[in-house]
Amino acid sequence: MQRVPSRDLSASIIDFRSMHTSALTPSAAMPPRPWADWFNLPAYLLVWSFPGLAALSFYYLNQTVTAQPLNWSFALISTLPNWYIWAILTPLIIRVTRTHPMDQDNWKKTLLTVHLPALLASMLVHSMVNLILFRTAGLHDEMTIGLYRVHFFTRVHANIFTYAAIVGLFFSYEYYRRYMSRETQTASLQVQLAQANLRALKMQIHPHFLFNTLHSISALVRKSENRSAVTMLGQLGEFLRLALENKGQQEIPLEEEIDFLRRYLDIEKVRFGDRLGVDIQIDDAVKSCYVPNLILQPIVENAIHHGIAPTVSNGMIKITATVNGDRLCMSVADNGPGLKNPDRLRKGVGVGNTQERLENLYGANHEFSLRNGELGGLQVDICIPRASEPVMQLAQEDS
Repeated sequence: MQRVPSRDLSASIIDFRSMHTSALTPSAAMPPRPWADWFNLPAYLLVWSFPGLAALSFYYLNQTVTAQPLNWSFALISTLPNWYIWAILTPLIIRVTRTHPMDQDNWKKTLLTVHLPALLASMLVHSMVNLILFRTAGLHDEMTIGLYRVHFFTRVHANIFTYAAIVGLFFSYEYYRRYMSRETQTASLQVQLAQANLRALKMQIHPHFLFNTLHSISALVRKSENRSAVTMLGQLGEFLRLALENKGQQEIPLEEEIDFLRRYLDIEKVRFGDRLGVDIQIDDAVKSCYVPNLILQPIVENAIHHGIAPTVSNGMIKITATVNGDRLCMSVADNGPGLKNPDRLRKGVGVGNTQERLENLYGANHEFSLRNGELGGLQVDICIPRASEPVMQLAQEDS
């Protein structure tokens, strides 16, 4: 076996400093999770093998071009193990870096008191292991302080760069991970806030409707229309049963919303009798689409009380739901007096809550308008994204 004289070691060892730029190990980007969740030892060693193989090929080409003999023992010991040592040191370096975080306030102190000692310790260990490997492979006759200095100073610049690359990559990943965590947390908080707002708005609808219905029942009782009052109470009970079944659901299929709306209209028909006519036209293609729970009832209630109640007879409420591209468009129209000045409309609980709920659920991706419609009275148009699943559920999954 060819031996490398100690005095020629510093001249014989190939300067692989340029090869160290390849040491961008994934362990530097290690997320703070249990090792079993992410660590793959073969892949980890394979990554660290790339710079070693590059250095080995460089040595081979250099010896071939310069017509020098190949010493495979020297070539293998001075290349691949050099990087495997850093593979072993990397988890320790990351642990130190994570234990002593560095920010704009303490970076100088952390650099001087933590990373400089850690760098020096890593270099000392790296050089000692290299010296032992050279001696074990028979490339050194002995182990001396002089040889240790040669190993230390030959790779000092490359080792400093490797340590800095590991720490720098770890900090870069931590910054990215925290940024994504903040983004996810912000999105989650926005969803939770929207849910809280929607719950509060929905809770306002029930008392508002309940107050108006009980007022109507009391009016029937005062008129001695007891049979109608009893009928209305029974239908109110059925209405509230459906409301309790949908408790907590912000969005339901349009078919269920229309069924719920029919229950409400049955209550109002007891009060208005033949004065209230209803025309409901729902496309089959949109019956399974999800809409905000109780989105139409407040609008219909407004249409009845402001459009139908003032009329003597032949009141009509028309409710439609159609597909318009990727959007679901709904409208509620009446043949009442309409609006003299829609821009100066004073919005009550029903209209105000409807707009706020749409804003919370869809943001700017919805349309809500009031105008004088084809029946002669007020028409309310709502266009929302056509969704086969609840929008709030999709938002939670994305966050």
